[in-house]
Amino acid sequence: MRSRASIREYEVLRAVITAGTVTAAAYKLGVSQPAVSRMLAQLEANMGVILFERRGSRLRPTAEALRLNDNLDRLFDALAYLNGTDPGDPVSQPLRLAAPPTLTHRFLGHCVASFMKLHPGQMISLETCTSNDLVDRLVDDRLDLGFTLAEATHSAMELIPFHRSLAVCVMAPDHPLARHDVITPDLLHDQDHINLTRRFMVRTRLDQVFRKAGVRTRPVAEVGTAVSALTLARAGVGFSVLCPFPVLQPDDPTLAIRPFRPEFIYSASFAVSTIRPQSRPARAFMRHVQMAVRSDPHALTDFAPLPAEDAAAEMI
Repeated sequence: MRSRASIREYEVLRAVITAGTVTAAAYKLGVSQPAVSRMLAQLEANMGVILFERRGSRLRPTAEALRLNDNLDRLFDALAYLNGTDPGDPVSQPLRLAAPPTLTHRFLGHCVASFMKLHPGQMISLETCTSNDLVDRLVDDRLDLGFTLAEATHSAMELIPFHRSLAVCVMAPDHPLARHDVITPDLLHDQDHINLTRRFMVRTRLDQVFRKAGVRTRPVAEVGTAVSALTLARAGVGFSVLCPFPVLQPDDPTLAIRPFRPEFIYSASFAVSTIRPQSRPARAFMRHVQMAVRSDPHALTDFAPLPAEDAAAEMI
């Protein structure tokens, strides 16, 4: 007959899922590392399942651990009530979001505002950071949900695409390139080029396209955001090939916007943790974003996002 697991063992489970390592969990709980390891081993023995897989210095929860953790929500919610706190109070549980500046200022701000109207009282923290910083924030449990246009990979982070669009070429309306309906690499040979900095993976992809076509553009500027590239293009500095989402309006009279061939795709993705489950507000916000991008004119129509259920139902 199996022994019953203790509440303390369940606390250890949740702490290790959240912290990712036994050392960090022990610090969070205020106990020794051997004590955490011992209680975790006892819980696995009591449950008869493996709860964590070791990935380098980190512990990754198994499907059984995540299911058990989900089932423990009611237990720890009840304990929180007994201790005088309300875990369902949005003010006490802010939804922590982070994204690069372009996504934050040109897209997420509007999504946050409309989401808060649907869910009055839901506290939201929205910060800007680089796509590389998203990994550290997810690992350290400083972030519930991230957003990125990058194609970064990390064992502690999963990217879930919610929007895809094709690259476009932009320039001033009176630029010589504007007379073409479609821009191909051969048309850009020896043209003034506003490029993204080399830290962007899409810059590497574009360089490969030009190299394969035997095309050499004339670099006149390197910028860190698509917004900066558009500003320079409007001023007639040169052309730029970039992602239209979320910075371009199709009817912008200050720019000539042309399809770029050969086609390559930009993906905007949710960045979620692989070492802890998503909160209900985070899942609701993901569905809210999916609804918001449905009407975007740059979205590929053959791209099927995750099922967009009623976001309000997710918060109940």
